[in-house]
Amino acid sequence: MNKSEQFLDFFNKAYNEPDKHSNYSTNSELRFDSRSDALTVKRLLEDQSPYAKYYHLSAEYINPNQSMQVGWYLTVRKIADPSKDDQSSEDHNDPNSNNHPKNTH
Repeated sequence: MNKSEQFLDFFNKAYNEPDKHSNYSTNSELRFDSRSDALTVKRLLEDQSPYAKYYHLSAEYINPNQSMQVGWYLTVRKIADPSKDDQSSEDHNDPNSNNHPKNTH
């Protein structure tokens, strides 16, 4: 297994259930020595992982606390699931829904 396959395999196992993740995470398994390496893996994950569509990936230089190394990390932020967005917009038209905007007058 080459290094790219290892990153893809890790991402697919770690992020296959978006509902179980916080809105933002940085993982030491997605640490790189250069921005170029981080961006290469970012593109790989976006192109080849079926789970990447649920996240916004960005390459960031982090000088964290003592539990992690200084370096370039892919940060993983959850994005809204389009199918859930459709459902929430339908709720606004449902008179039985509790999701109506509150009147502030």
